[in-house]
Amino acid sequence: MRRRRRKSSLHLDIAPINLIDLLLVLLVFFVTTTSFLQLKVINISLPKAENTKTAYKKNHTYIVNINKEGKIFFNKEAVDLKELKMRFEDLLEDKSYLVQIGADRDSKHSSFVDVLDVAKSVGVTNLGILTKTK
Repeated sequence: MRRRRRKSSLHLDIAPINLIDLLLVLLVFFVTTTSFLQLKVINISLPKAENTKTAYKKNHTYIVNINKEGKIFFNKEAVDLKELKMRFEDLLEDKSYLVQIGADRDSKHSSFVDVLDVAKSVGVTNLGILTKTK
């Protein structure tokens, strides 16, 4: 007598609707728990000049921006004049530094002069002025 094997009647079926629900739950979870990056952007509109040659030294260029309200930023961090003076003193240790100053065209001239005065008082000599090309 031969025994016949019974074919298993177990049939697994994955319902796609359950997978869609799972994906939606995961999507909601990640959207609500992810902290979005807030990029620091300083909005300034630079004046235009005809003769512009931008010098840039990787890891040795420091940028000072002045927005139209007269607020000063050193490498995208808001600073006051005392903090700017300390930052300038720190960068003098680097012999190949370059400081580029960019001021919004609607900013007060006195803010620009204040930054130059601080740079001169510390002994920063390698300065550049940021402009747009015409």
